[in-house]
Amino acid sequence: MEENTIENAWDTKSSDLKIAEAKIILVPISELNPHPDNRPLGPNEDKIKQLKSLMEQNGFDSSHPLVIRPHASGYQILEGEHRYAAAKGLGYLQIPCVIRNYEDTEALIQLVLGNIQSDNKPLEIGLNALKVVQKDNKKGYSASAYAKRLGLSETSVRRYLNASEVYQFVKLQLPEGTLMLDEVYKLEEIHKIPQTDWVWLHDFTQKNELSQKQTAEICNALKEIKTEKPEIYTLFDFLSIRQQVANAHLKGQKNLSDTYKDLFQTTEDCIENLEENIEVFEYNVLLDVVQGETVLLREWYIAQLKNLKLLNKQNVLETYKDALQLKRNGSKDEAERTAYYFRDKKNVKEREEQERLEREMRVVQAGDWWQLGNHFLYCGECASPEFVSKIPVNTALAYLYQPNIEHWLFDYLGNKVRNIAVSLPISSLQKAFQNIHIPYRWTFSTQLDTGTWLPTLVFSAQNTTAPQTDCWEVDKLEKSYDLTRPIVENLTRENEVVLDMFAENENFLVMVEKIHRIAYLSQANTEICKKIIETWETLTGQNVRKLK
Repeated sequence: MEENTIENAWDTKSSDLKIAEAKIILVPISELNPHPDNRPLGPNEDKIKQLKSLMEQNGFDSSHPLVIRPHASGYQILEGEHRYAAAKGLGYLQIPCVIRNYEDTEALIQLVLGNIQSDNKPLEIGLNALKVVQKDNKKGYSASAYAKRLGLSETSVRRYLNASEVYQFVKLQLPEGTLMLDEVYKLEEIHKIPQTDWVWLHDFTQKNELSQKQTAEICNALKEIKTEKPEIYTLFDFLSIRQQVANAHLKGQKNLSDTYKDLFQTTEDCIENLEENIEVFEYNVLLDVVQGETVLLREWYIAQLKNLKLLNKQNVLETYKDALQLKRNGSKDEAERTAYYFRDKKNVKEREEQERLEREMRVVQAGDWWQLGNHFLYCGECASPEFVSKIPVNTALAYLYQPNIEHWLFDYLGNKVRNIAVSLPISSLQKAFQNIHIPYRWTFSTQLDTGTWLPTLVFSAQNTTAPQTDCWEVDKLEKSYDLTRPIVENLTRENEVVLDMFAENENFLVMVEKIHRIAYLSQANTEICKKIIETWETLTGQNVRKLK
């Protein structure tokens, strides 16, 4: 590599003034590479063109060498990238350079210092500062130290940093090649609002060619669209609202942000004025009792607001009024007055109508437990832990009518139930024996009126005594649901618990009641559960009770 021995002299007259020594050497242009963080906004093609013209006339001026540092297998350009591009474009094979051994952070700073007297753009300084300034690292560069190195005010550097943070974030969200806003003052205003709004507001500012003043006014208006209450964010689409405010502001309608601010404050006040929970009393006409329950009033209020199609101040206040009305109507005194009214014989017809409405309006949900006399109905899957955990120990019998044979179902029953009876077609017998791991004991055989036989297999982990009769005909039975009656009677005693694992209707329940057993039923379909409840009330004249 050929060397040029040009050197600068030291100034020895003053200890306060320094001139750095520089040895200029010629470096093959093939060994030079631009720094990836230089010129983040792109090179100045006009300047490169101008430099080309000057070099064609006067050659490469060695008094303006490139500043480079050793990097990888060559050198990295820290200053003079435009001169490098012009020289390369003209076919130079080597160009004058000064080599500096800078570490990475200092190299980043030199990218800016090298152009400090020429064409550094504020946004480029900010993007460089994002790389150098370490906000949470006391050992790294602070904004103040960075500003001092560049001879700039800390205020200016922080402004550039904020603007560059927006620029960098937005650029990553948009398709490559998208025209970006590069005006620092506008980008700094955008930085003042939540990051979730940066992309759309960047596009809005650029699309509408907003002035710096307009950008500042809109951003100030958007800053008011906020709340300290997390519940408010679940009620309103804040992104849509802020976009509405920006568009309205552009059209001269500058009071929309105040309207929303007032709406948020009203909603906050309503929520704050309501108790977290209250005790609400109601007369249950079906059970003829006054019942109390805890109502989460604030949650109830927020849920009502979420159901509104239009959430304006009037509707917010009307719903708040409903919440207060709920509190007043739910007092114990009010419930007692209602009970007195319906207990009066003069109001018997109205009471009957109220009972009919109560039954019709009854809500049956998955996971509910209902008590029907001495019996219990679970609205859910029979394999659910909620159902299994409630099965009494030493339950006498679990009955399954034509189930899908799955061994896991029988495995957990074998630990809690004395006998398991499974009625299923003869064609399914082989699969049953293959999948059920509980010991098989015997089979009941029922001859249907069609002449076919329906076997009921009995499994038990215990040594149970076989019944005296294990064969009977359906036509000797009183009702169709009595098909299972001999099974229950032979395998259980009075007041013992039996399970109907897939209750399809009320028949099994009615039969068990008739022979004085206690039934636990499970059914995942809530509509079937509701029908079982309603039919039970009609047949028995008793009222069911929902358990908490």
